[in-house]
Order: sequence, then structure tokens, then C-alpha cells
Amino acid sequence: MQCPIALDDKLPTEYISEFASYIEAHHTADVVAILMEIDDSSAKHYALRVSLLDLLHANCALGTLLLHHAAALLPYFDDAILDVQHRLIGTHEDRLFMSVKPSCHARLTRLPCCPETCKPTVSSIRTEDVNRLITVSGTVIRTGQIKMLQARRGFMCVKCHHTFSVEADLEQRYQMTLPPECPSPLAAKPCNGTKFEPIEGSEECHDYQEVRIQEQVHRLMVGSIPRSISLLLHNDLVDTAKAGDDIAVVGVLRKRWRPLAREMRCDVEMAIEALHVRVRNEEAGASRVDFEAFWQRHAAAPLVGRDWLLEHMFPHLCGMALAKLAVALSLLGGVGHTDASGMRVRGETHLLLVGDAATGKSLLLRHAAALSGRAVLTTGVGSTSAGLTCTAVREGGGEWMLEAGALVLADGGLCCIDGFESIREHDRATIHEAMEQQTLSVAKAGLVCKLSTRCTVMAATNPKGPRYESSTAIDVNTGLPSPLLSRFDVVLLLRDDADSQRDEDLSRHLLRAASSPHPPSSRWPLSKLRAYLEYAKATFRPTLTPAAEALLVAYFSLQRQAETRSAARTTIRLLEAMVRLAQAHARLMARRRVELQDAALAVLLTDLSSTSAPLLGPVSVLRSHFSPAPDEEYAALEAAVLERLGLEREGLGDAAAPRDKRPRHE
Repeated sequence: MQCPIALDDKLPTEYISEFASYIEAHHTADVVAILMEIDDSSAKHYALRVSLLDLLHANCALGTLLLHHAAALLPYFDDAILDVQHRLIGTHEDRLFMSVKPSCHARLTRLPCCPETCKPTVSSIRTEDVNRLITVSGTVIRTGQIKMLQARRGFMCVKCHHTFSVEADLEQRYQMTLPPECPSPLAAKPCNGTKFEPIEGSEECHDYQEVRIQEQVHRLMVGSIPRSISLLLHNDLVDTAKAGDDIAVVGVLRKRWRPLAREMRCDVEMAIEALHVRVRNEEAGASRVDFEAFWQRHAAAPLVGRDWLLEHMFPHLCGMALAKLAVALSLLGGVGHTDASGMRVRGETHLLLVGDAATGKSLLLRHAAALSGRAVLTTGVGSTSAGLTCTAVREGGGEWMLEAGALVLADGGLCCIDGFESIREHDRATIHEAMEQQTLSVAKAGLVCKLSTRCTVMAATNPKGPRYESSTAIDVNTGLPSPLLSRFDVVLLLRDDADSQRDEDLSRHLLRAASSPHPPSSRWPLSKLRAYLEYAKATFRPTLTPAAEALLVAYFSLQRQAETRSAARTTIRLLEAMVRLAQAHARLMARRRVELQDAALAVLLTDLSSTSAPLLGPVSVLRSHFSPAPDEEYAALEAAVLERLGLEREGLGDAAAPRDKRPRHE
């Protein structure tokens, strides 16, 4: 399809002059800053960020042409930047401290928000967008090696010694095609030479990297398959994104011909030549003012506010208060830190749901994925170690590249694995390092590196038999090895025991949801709930009070000394898990200190994972519900925990006194 806006008959110098006028009017300070930078290497590349919206406002005709003919006009923009540098260095008072940067490029940002330029998904890119400016978001799933690209080289005709340069053709995958005969400008006596020799030292090279981005799953319609597209990075843009990053790209859509072969169909693919890359996180959907006001309204009874949040996070599940609390705390996580030896101690909290069929495990995972700003949801059926970690793939040129798996793609977010029991034993062993050290050591196809997997792992598994047998250990029931079980901070058992009251409540909940499918207006939307979790994680880094420390240490010591303890669960990881859970509960309550209440609830969730020596006796997670008087219920829980641990509230230190009344958001 032909572009409705055609280039006019202006000379290249006229376009360069118009671009230079705009730069002098709006970006003089930016160019001066580039001139003042110390030039350690003449090959270093610099970027001048230009807002296309500002360009359209200042020169609508030029900006419109740039939108529709970016491939043709962008070289003129770079030439204009060089012209402005020469003008400024000749007149500026600090010219003695300046140097011209010949490799300076225009990096366009802020494109107009219209369907022609802003593409919601990779699938929405069409053929008519070729050579136009577009912006698209996606997740990096594959990163190639940084290579040296020969962009231009000089040649000399053997017959007439005429010199000329040849540029690498992007559409031919950067191949250099020599002319069929000498391009000598002497029309009176053409050379017609066909032999050319490269000129030594005339090559012009720069950095080049190719990555692949995939559509974000939450932006797709149900049943859609995520599409991907190649992204071409040059010069200062190389190595700006790694596998698993969510990025927003501004670039020019280009077409590339695949390598030609005799009697084979010519095939073409689309790629984006990047002009600007921004690594971004999920943006908050509400301001902190709303959340501060929420906790001020619940200052007298904060647990009522907590239960209100949990009910709105999981509206489709009936009851299951403890399971909802565990999932919410796993999403928030604890505070990660680096110890004196330089070892990173993770803050992410891993959760394993073990239970009978139809107990809501998969629905909990789907709710958790929706609440997380970045989530990867996969199933154990058919998942291999390569699919969970990473795999080495060979590109068309013969080079090996790493393609990220689920754990790497979820870096900084959540990885949900349903049907965990379906993963083969050998494949499950590959995620040990990813869960504890939060890294993934790779040595495949000559590629040796370490990838980040700083994500929360939330898995669901069915028991090996038809039902969970309470008389046997959890590792026997699940078939999971002890080293893997010890890496989960919380293991919740969802047993579908016969309970007429539970069946009646569940039936009423389902019928009520079917009769009134529209949620009440007072419920927070999903975007606001997601924003609150992001706000709590980013704002609060709670520290332990002496009372909380004493309670956690006492419970850990009791579990270690129990005769029927599980060796898989009662390791030092148990204490670290309780600290993370207590910090996560303090974050959920918007507190800067881990109080006795947070530690007691962390003990409760940890005790649910203990099938051999539970402190509080058997508790049904499925039948747990939100109390109309949560403060009274917590007081009874705290008294029971302290009594069975042999502790007294008055003897736990000053932090066990009445709770801190200082403002939460100081």
C-alpha cells in the first residue's frame, strides 16, 4: 500500500536545515551537554532524545513526514545534529572544553497516541507500517550476542582507480552488494570496469545486537497465541535489555529477505529497527494518597481492613481465608538483602499448594497471576527443564542464542506452575538453584552465563494417590524430594473432607455469583489492587522488633527439637521463611516494623505446613473463614501461641507492648 503522504521534491540539504533549526530552538542545551562530554573514544556513540510530539507541535509538516518516511529522513536528522555541533562549537564561550561527537543519533520518544503509530500488540503490525515509525511493548524472550557490524566500506575500481563506498543493506541482512560496473561519474568516457578492490582502512563498523520480543500475555484475547518479532539494536542501544524484561520500543518497521536459495520461494519477514528502548515496570493504577486514607479509616481495627483487602483480591473463592492470606503474603514477599560475605538472601516467598482435586488450587494461581504486575502462568504437563529455565537455539546465520524459559521471563514477578506433579523428576531438579539462589547458571552450546530468576514461585500439585493421606509424610504424599520441599516457604494442605456446612456455604456462594455477575461498586478494581501490592512492596522495608524476633526464634527451636519433626522442613530455611512471612504481613498492613502480630501470623502459616509436629493442632485451610471480629480472634491466637511456646507477652521486650501508634507513612 502506498503512503498517502509522499515526500516532496526538497533537496537533502533543505531537510537537514529544517531539522537543524528545530534542534537549535529546542535542544541546544542537550547538544552542548554532548559537546562537553569527555570523548574517551572517537567510536563512542551518543544519543539525542527528541520528543516527536514536540516536533509535531513546532513543525507539523516535517513531523508528519518523519512519521511516514522515517527510514528515508532519519539519516538527515543525524546529519543535522552534526551541523548544529559545528555551529555551537564555533561560537560557544566554552568551546575550548568541547569536542565534536561525529556519532550522535536522534532517539525519538513520545509518539502520537493513534492506531497508526501505537501498536497494542505485535499481531497488530501490518504491511503498510513498513518504513514508518511505530511503538510497541513486549517481553524480551531471546537475546543475541553483541556483534561488530560492517556498515560501510570503500572500494576502488581496478581499471580507472575510481573510489566509491558501499553500505550494508538491512533488507538483505546487512550484505554488501557491489555494483555490476564501475559507477564513475565521467559520462563522456564511461569506465565499464567490473573488478573492484576494497580500500584498506576504509571500513566503518559499529555494535549490533538482535533480540526477540513477544507479546505480553495479559494484553491478548482469550485463545490468542503470543506472536514475536525481531528487534535490531545498534550502537548505544545494544545491551539495554535482557531476557525477561518488559520493554517499550520506538522504531522503524523494516522488511528483511531471508537467504535466497535456488528453486525456493523468496520469503520476507518484518523486524523493528529500534530508535529508543525503555525498560519499564507495571505502572501503578492509584496514588498512595488513596491507600493512606484507607488505613486511616481502619486505624481502630486494622485487621478488618486487611480482611477486606483479601476478600476483594479473591472474590470468586468461598472462604479459604488462610489460603488467601498465604497467597497475598507470597505476592508481597519479604525484604531481600546482601550479607557481609556478599551473598544475596532472597526476599521472594515461595508457596506450594497441595490438595485434592477441585479445591481451588488453579483458581488461586490464576488470581495471583492477575494480581501480579508481571506473571508467567504455565502447567507441569509437558514442561521440560528447558521450558522452565532456558534453551539454546540456533539462528538462521548459524549463531547460538539463549531463549528464556518461564522462570527467567518471570524475573522480578511471579511464576505460577500448575500441575507441579506432572513435571519429570529430572526437570524438577533444574529449578533448585533458580528458587534459592535466584540465579540460573547456563552452559549450553558454548554459551556460559548466569541469568537472574528473582521471582516468586507458586506451584500447585495433587497427591500421588486418589486422596491426601494424613498418616504419611508430605514428601511421600506428593512425591517431591526433600531438597525441593525445603525451598518452599509455605506448604498449604487443601483437603476436601466431608463437611455439610462447608458444602452449604460453597453452594450459596456459587449461586449468588451466578445470580449477580456484576461486582459491587464498592469493590476495588483489579488495577487498584495490583497497584496497592506494588506500592506496599516499593514503600515498606519493615525491620524486626525484639518481640517478633523472640517469637520466631522460640518457634524455630521448638520445631528443631521435636521428636517427630520433618527433616525436609526444619532446616535453617524454616527460620528465613518465617522472617519473610512476617515482613510480608507487615507490608500488607502498611507498617515499617514487624510487630508481634506479624510474627504470630507468620507462625500460624508456617505451622500449617508442619504435618509432623504442629503447634496449634490440625487446622483446615478450606474451612477457614474471615471472622466478623478479627481482633478478638487474633488475641486468642496470640495467647495460644505464647502459651505453647512458654513465653509471656510482658517478657518479650518493649516491642511487645501496645502496638506502635506512630503514623504508618512517616
